Amino acid sequence: MNSISPMNIDKSADYQNKIQASFAEKVSQVKDNSVANPNTLGSVPAVKVEISAMGAEELEKVRQSWNNHSVSALYRSDIPISTNADGVYRIGKVDFSEKEFKSARDLVTGMASQLKQGTLSYNDHTKMALAESLVDKCAAASFSEDQRQVIVKAMKDYNARLIDRNNDLISKPNYVKNDDESAGQYWGLKQTIPEPAKDEMEKLFGRRPASASAVTSVATNQELIERLQQKVKETDLTEKAGLDEFKVFYQSVMKPAYDAQYPDEMRSDSRAAIDLDLNGSEGVMKLVEFAKKWLG
Repeated sequence: MNSISPMNIDKSADYQNKIQASFAEKVSQVKDNSVANPNTLGSVPAVKVEISAMGAEELEKVRQSWNNHSVSALYRSDIPISTNADGVYRIGKVDFSEKEFKSARDLVTGMASQLKQGTLSYNDHTKMALAESLVDKCAAASFSEDQRQVIVKAMKDYNARLIDRNNDLISKPNYVKNDDESAGQYWGLKQTIPEPAKDEMEKLFGRRPASASAVTSVATNQELIERLQQKVKETDLTEKAGLDEFKVFYQSVMKPAYDAQYPDEMRSDSRAAIDLDLNGSEGVMKLVEFAKKWLG
């Protein structure tokens, strides 16, 4: 299983910082006015004028920012969080009891730990969409509607960071376009092979790679990605009929892709790759098994 790394603090943190900075500025103005006019030092009217200038709406946002934690709290266990004055955890402006918070975090991190951090294959994109679907199903069975929405948002937020990470990696100069007419339509990127890596491959396999680059497993056909994601979201893989239906679909759309990746003499590897995607130690079934265990 992959551990969950702190991949960027939730985007709402910037907004919260701005709100708190605004509040600090208003408090500073109160102090400045008090010094300028000693007669109002400690007087209630002076404070009321300055604070009310923020407006009720902004004050409410300040209050929410103090009490509220971003949805990343459900997948970033490295960030310590505490209960608010009411003794509950407020995540995404929705309250969770201590038991509910722990359960919600276990659900999201349990799914997230099944997903790969790095460059993303077609199977990775499929699993990310499946994770969102299964988290939604599990949350609907155990939490309120408001809590369910926050939990699903946390899973989507985590996936968005995986995509950002993938895009960052493939933008680096060691990834180049795959010009092969067949393989390129599915696997549009090659990765240059450094000389030390060639030396190591020669030691392991007894021959040195002749090419300066190798085809990667990075998914680049957006249409195929969307077909896989759509199918996995509209099919209930926790039921045998739905799982069987999806397996047939996955084999039908992924065999041409894997056939394009492997030479003719290695076509049998396509079937092995598909089986690994579905039933391997990091395959689709691991997420399904986790969800079924959760659902009881």
